[in-house]
Amino acid sequence: MIIIKRLFSRHFLAFLALAALCAASHAASAAPPQKILSLSPAATEILFDLGLGDRVVGVTDYCTWPPEAKSKQSVGDMMHVNMETVVSMDPDIVVVSSMNTHIESQIKALGYPAAVVGQDNFEEVLDSMLRVGEACGVEDTAKRRVGELIGAVEALTLKPGGKDGKKPPRVLVVVGRDIDDTSFKKTYVAGPRSFYNDLLNRSAAVNAYPDDLLYANVSQEGLLRMDPDLIIELVGEHGMTNVDTKSILAQWKKVKDLRAAQSGNVAVIRGDFAFRVGPRYPLVLEAFKKAIHDGVREIRE
Repeated sequence: MIIIKRLFSRHFLAFLALAALCAASHAASAAPPQKILSLSPAATEILFDLGLGDRVVGVTDYCTWPPEAKSKQSVGDMMHVNMETVVSMDPDIVVVSSMNTHIESQIKALGYPAAVVGQDNFEEVLDSMLRVGEACGVEDTAKRRVGELIGAVEALTLKPGGKDGKKPPRVLVVVGRDIDDTSFKKTYVAGPRSFYNDLLNRSAAVNAYPDDLLYANVSQEGLLRMDPDLIIELVGEHGMTNVDTKSILAQWKKVKDLRAAQSGNVAVIRGDFAFRVGPRYPLVLEAFKKAIHDGVREIRE
């Protein structure tokens, strides 16, 4: 009987130890992630906006905002991530963009959970902030920031017809081109499926590019066929930073039969903020409104 009791006690103690170990493991897995790797500039801005900057252990080369993000270790660019560096960081969670979801499968194959940040329109920004907030244990902060952003964007959004009820202007958004090629043979523009279309709609304007695409490469002939009322050219940190706005406008002026160019209806928005849809969305919307309705021809971040 004594032997049986001892065996029972040992088995019972072993069971208790195993139960405690499982409970501790569950608690650890349920704890908010302390090491976050961001593989998207928009995701990095969301993380810092939600007060999670101190938990971010790695970013991409393009994660330049806020300035504190530049001090974080880089794992490469958005499309080419150094997986050995990722493993050395051993993150609790990795946040990727909907634009580089091919990286997501690689991250999960390494055993790391991943969260995807969408960026096709304002609603996806809000949803992404809520999901990141939930995944990182700051749900209340995320809900508060979403409410603040909704208020800011609603205050800036114009109804169809703009300020004076006129027909909405047709606007072409140029997101990139070869600055050395003044013939405008290859000009990359934003299509109706990009988040710039959302910005145009909220600015009481319409996209001059007709095809249902995210982005497109058009020739000078294509520009002439579209003949937009206004052209907005975006210039980011990784683009034509050494070319001043006056020179950019002078290049457009050389396109003789392009009505917007000849009438001075080309606006330049400078700064990486215009290439990212995230917590700074209201700033981009405000810049678009200034270009479209206030006649401002150079806008800086």
